[in-house]
Amino acid sequence: MKIIEDGLYAHDQAAGGPLAEAALRRAGEAGRRMERLQQDPGALTDAQLRDEVRRALRHFMQREPHIGQVTSLAGQIRRGTRCAWLVSDRLALA
Repeated sequence: MKIIEDGLYAHDQAAGGPLAEAALRRAGEAGRRMERLQQDPGALTDAQLRDEVRRALRHFMQREPHIGQVTSLAGQIRRGTRCAWLVSDRLALA
């Protein structure tokens, strides 16, 4: 096991510890938000849909997402294209 910093360590090509667990929780929550948006995107205006996609991405990334990414995802959702948000049980190392 290699300690990367306090609260984050590497083992078997995956990160662990409280920081990794927090990242996985954020990813899961963002995935649930995106899934709810895809269930009935017609209930939202284009601006509301873009704002909700931005909020989900911002929650996951912990920073403001690029507007092009938000617009692209919102457009896919509006057209009915399913956006899969896959979250594993381990945080893989790059």
